[in-house]
Amino acid sequence: MCGGSRVADAEIVVDRALAAAYDTLWIIHGHGTGKLRLGIHEFLKQHHRIVRFEAAPPKEGGSGVTIAYLR
Repeated sequence: MCGGSRVADAEIVVDRALAAAYDTLWIIHGHGTGKLRLGIHEFLKQHHRIVRFEAAPPKEGGSGVTIAYLR
């Protein structure tokens, strides 16, 4: 979804996806340097709709995918 994007660009995409999501959102950011993952995690920590988030199971992307659980 956001692989290779700058963090600020990814935040816009994730925010739009969160607005349309019902109860969970899978965010595919890839592994890369880890900067994008960290930026997205910081964004999710501050977002009012997020209950919690975690890395996907290893067979489903592991640390290259974040699963966000919404209110």
